[in-house]
Amino acid sequence: MHVPTISRIKTAAVATVLVASVGLGATAQAESREGKKATCSLKTVDAAPTAINAEDFGVLKCSGGLGEGVQHNTGKLSPTSATEGTLKGNSTLFFDDGTVRATFSISYTLDGANITYGGTAKIRGGTGAFKGISGKAKLKGSSSDGGTHGSMTEKITYRLP
Repeated sequence: MHVPTISRIKTAAVATVLVASVGLGATAQAESREGKKATCSLKTVDAAPTAINAEDFGVLKCSGGLGEGVQHNTGKLSPTSATEGTLKGNSTLFFDDGTVRATFSISYTLDGANITYGGTAKIRGGTGAFKGISGKAKLKGSSSDGGTHGSMTEKITYRLP
């Protein structure tokens, strides 16, 4: 049985963070006193799934008219055991009308080649149409091939000035 390395988990976690960042920039599906809400899905590929210093790239699709974009994530994997740990890092989401920057923290669990992860992201700012954006996201995702490819769903709440 192949047990994925902790570094492969980083890719999945980074993907999650990216998705959260993208969703924050998305057009609102619903609005509440806390801000606008959106849901995004992210598909990622890890550039070096066996490295502690994570880097991945992905394609995102968000509800509410934002459409598609691409993202780049970097982070550091911190294993707490052979099957669990955290990934913390930064994400930049690129859209036609600007970028969104976020930080994230994700916990993961390994079970053979399957990885599940979840955590939070904080929107730190943006450029263009997203200048001054702020917000947060809840992240949840998985990988079935040890972290080389990941998918993530983000539930995002954000504000634009």
